[in-house]
Formats: sequence, structure tokens, C-alpha cells
Amino acid sequence: MKSLFTILTFVAFAISITACSSDDDGKKSGLTARINGVERTFNTIEVTEEDFGEYTDYIIDAVQSDDVTKSITISLGKGSLGTESIYFIQYYDGTTFYQLSSPQITSNVTESSASKIKATFSGILNDGGSGNVNIANGVIDLKP
Repeated sequence: MKSLFTILTFVAFAISITACSSDDDGKKSGLTARINGVERTFNTIEVTEEDFGEYTDYIIDAVQSDDVTKSITISLGKGSLGTESIYFIQYYDGTTFYQLSSPQITSNVTESSASKIKATFSGILNDGGSGNVNIANGVIDLKP
């Protein structure tokens, strides 16, 4: 009985150690942005790859965590780093689509691989008429 207790204690200890992975650094991952002055968090995120033969893009589709009628789509080059990787942003506020294409996008992609996408972005999106949405302090930090 004593050896069974020792074995169970050892197994419980081993499980508790392996539950903490090396990439669990306490940082939140996901997508956030300040839209028209209001901080928005997008937690429901889907990343798809589009292969065009000579290059591959990541398409990030994300739904706002506290309002499922609001969403954002961001397109960027897989493996492409720097200020020209993000080439399209679209925001849907529940009634209207706003979008922006490069070169008007201000961005910086620091990681774009199968294991991590990390970037900052901002810009003024337009609905095709006189309506605008200002996106500032956008942050992407996620695993595809």
C-alpha cells in the first residue's frame, strides 16, 4: 500500500511538471486593436493558408470576443516579414464592411511561420463612400 501511494504521488508530480510547457509564458495570444478609440479583443480566430504556387498567404479571420457581429480579416504573406507583409485588412461592424489595402496599411510583421504569427498594424479603413473606421494599436500574436 505504501509503494502504491509513492507511485501515485510520483505520477501526480510528473503530470504537474509536464502540464507547464516552455511556451507558457503568461502572455495572452490572439488579436487586439483599438477601433475608433475603443479597445477590441478578437478571441475566435481561424487562420487559413492560401497557396498560390510561388507564394503562400495567411488569411486571419477573427470574431470579436464580446460581440459576435463584429469581425476582422487580415491577409499577409506566409514567411514574409517587415512593413509590407500585411496587404489587406477588412473590418465588419455588424452592418458595414470597411477595408484597406496596402500601401495605406501601417504594419510590421516580426514573425510569420507555421509556429507563430506576430505583427502590429494600423490604418484608416473605408466603406467605399464617406464612412471610415480608425484602427490603431493592432496586435497579432498567435499560432496558426
